[in-house]
Parts: sequence; C-alpha cells; structure tokens
Amino acid sequence: MGFGAVIDLMMLPQSPLNTSDPIALHSLMTETIFDVGTDMATQSNDELDAAAPATQQDRAQSFAFYGKNKRNYLFLTEEKQHQWMSVAALDAFTKTLAALKLTADDVAVLNVDKLTETPSVDSISVFFKPKVVVCLGASFTWPEQDGITVFRTHSFDELLADAEKKRIFWSTIKTLLV
Repeated sequence: MGFGAVIDLMMLPQSPLNTSDPIALHSLMTETIFDVGTDMATQSNDELDAAAPATQQDRAQSFAFYGKNKRNYLFLTEEKQHQWMSVAALDAFTKTLAALKLTADDVAVLNVDKLTETPSVDSISVFFKPKVVVCLGASFTWPEQDGITVFRTHSFDELLADAEKKRIFWSTIKTLLV
C-alpha cells in the first residue's frame, strides 16, 4: 500500500487486538492518556515517590452534607427515604439550632445511609474535624476519641413523636454545643 491507499476498516476482519509487547503498544498508543503536566523522565526517585498514587487510606474522602461545618459539630443521620431528614425533622432541627444561637452554617449533617460505602471513622474525622458528633438514630459506630464528644440519641422524627426523648435530647445538646 502506498501513501494514497485508503483502508476501509469495515472490510477488515473483526478480531480483538491484544498485545503486551511494549514496542507494539508504544506504536499503537500515540495519544496521551493521562498527562500530569510533568516530564517523568526528568524527575528524581524522591520526586517520583512523592508523586506516587496514594493508597486507599491516604486519599482524602469528600462527603455530601447539609450545612457548612464552621463550628465542627457533626450530626450523623441514617435516613433511607430522605436526603438528610424528613421535612418536619429538618424544620425542628433548624429551630433547635436557632434556639442554641447556631445556624446550618455551623454544623454538618451527614446521612450515612446515602453513602455508597461505609466510610471509616478516620476518613470522616479527617474531613469534618468534629469536636462533637451527634448520632441521630444512626447505627454508625463512632468510638470515643480524644477531644471528640459523642452523643448517641434518637432520630429527629423519633424525638418529635416522644416528649420525654425530646426533653432528654434538649438537656444534653444544649450543654454540648456551646
């Protein structure tokens, strides 16, 4: 075939092209697949080690949550039917925050039921840096840690339905979120 020849790829027999030959792969793979913006050949071993991919434990996980977490008060929910809480529960939660002179900007509400996989306590701690963790009916196990107060209580929907549970919650939460 000369330079003017046209190859109709549809006319060629269809078979998978499998190779592990580095020279063949170099010839076949002419486009950059991943470009990190540096020339790897000019980097020292120390630089290459520093640029090595992080292990699963080293990666900083990010989470979708309600609020802005300015005061590092983390509320964990486990709501299957709602993004964070039911409408009535979220309204009561907002009013509770207002009674404590807080806003949604001060807290983070993480619905652990909506996560694709259960994160480790360490990954949540690194991301949120909580001073207080309030488990609102969430079965997520949060061990006692230095400097982090953990309060396990009922979901806000349960608190709305039971005056005694609500009273116990209020008397505890007003001492924790100061």
